Amino acid sequence: MAARPIEFDREEALMTRAVDAFWCYGYEALPTATLAEQMGVSKSSLYNTFGTKRELLLETIAAYVDAKAGAIREVAASPRLFQPLKALLLDIVEDNDNGRGCLLVNTSAELGLHDVGVRQLVHSGFQAIMDAFELLMIAGQRSGEFKRDLDSANMTLMLVTTIAGLRVLAKAGFEAHQLAPAVENLLATIAS
Repeated sequence: MAARPIEFDREEALMTRAVDAFWCYGYEALPTATLAEQMGVSKSSLYNTFGTKRELLLETIAAYVDAKAGAIREVAASPRLFQPLKALLLDIVEDNDNGRGCLLVNTSAELGLHDVGVRQLVHSGFQAIMDAFELLMIAGQRSGEFKRDLDSANMTLMLVTTIAGLRVLAKAGFEAHQLAPAVENLLATIAS
């Protein structure tokens, strides 16, 4: 007897709906039935297609990282770098992904101490984001938009650390006008 074909768009279910579900609820507070409902699939389809809830979380994190790092690499390949970087940082303090924050930061805070596999994946995810931002830093230095004497690896670490902190503070209720000076100080450190 042949297996029934998948009757939903796997990428849509993963990239949009699963990411949104884990972003909104976190991992522990998200019942599998709610996760399946949010994804628009039955529980049996969820298990048959993605495995366990934890396996789905891991795949979701990997997909999230690919999307975020890809977007940063696109900016790094563009002719102008300072304004898109500034816009990205200001969007974090003003919107913070609709108040959800960063899936890597959220998952690390929730599960990082207790789940070695998740912690390793989140660490790798942050490294991929940092690698993409380092490309942006190097491109900005080459174009003259960013200071040439900056250590791109150290600046990237400062950038990602600042972004993670901004996301946490924004989720804690700090207003954009309170966080914007941190963005301006960081940009002043980078800009030529």
